[in-house]
Amino acid sequence: MNRVSSGISILLLVFCFAFSGCQPMSVARVDEEREAYYMDAKEKLFAGDYEEAAIGFERALEVNPKNAAAHLELGLLHYEHLHNYVSAIYHFRKMLELRPDHLMAGQIKDHLTRCEMDFASSIHLGPLNQNTETRIRNLVETKEDLEEKVQSLEGQLRQMRSVLAAQSNDLKTAQENAGQRRQTVGSVNGNERTNQLSKPAVERVSAIESSQTDLTPVSTTPTYRKHMVRANDSFYKLSRKYGVTPKVIADVNPGIDSTKLQIGQVLNIPYPTATASR
Repeated sequence: MNRVSSGISILLLVFCFAFSGCQPMSVARVDEEREAYYMDAKEKLFAGDYEEAAIGFERALEVNPKNAAAHLELGLLHYEHLHNYVSAIYHFRKMLELRPDHLMAGQIKDHLTRCEMDFASSIHLGPLNQNTETRIRNLVETKEDLEEKVQSLEGQLRQMRSVLAAQSNDLKTAQENAGQRRQTVGSVNGNERTNQLSKPAVERVSAIESSQTDLTPVSTTPTYRKHMVRANDSFYKLSRKYGVTPKVIADVNPGIDSTKLQIGQVLNIPYPTATASR
């Protein structure tokens, strides 16, 4: 009798441990799937009523926030049917948090990765507002204006370089001519002095005066100078500036309209003569 009582006691202890919270995960999963809202949501899911099914699974989570099965169903539902990627990502992550060793954990991770990629690809930048478009358009126009000004300045710079080169060549030529004339004058004076040693005084004086008359220095000043047109220039203003008449300026610049001068244009300006200066 005692042996029978001991056996019954052991069996009672086993049943107590079995139903006192030491349930395996499969039993807990079965309990989650037997929840009334969950079962009703599954029926709506099979019927294709996805919106109502999502509402049912959400109610199941209100009853048990740790219902991993409901999180899984909501993740799949939002990803595959409702295309709400943010909700899908949230429920997939909650599922893995609650059941990290779930049999479908690997597949759920794959779903989560694809869902995150689809969500990233679905993000589009909105259209630019009117103020931004206006600013961009103004910047483009300013850029084009600056490019035109740069090209104009580069053209003026090239013309200035050509003018400076021409003036430098004129000055070099004038200096060379002056040197040659000095050499010629020195040679003539030397010859005259040699000849004058055998002539009477009167003839020497006459010869010297004649040589001085013939050897009057020739002006080394170039025929004209160069002027680059600036804003508001005209033949009249240039004539006042350089001491020549507008007609003289027009004569040495044939084909140039005095009323249509362009900035950067190069003009020939004669040097003033004695008559013009008076």
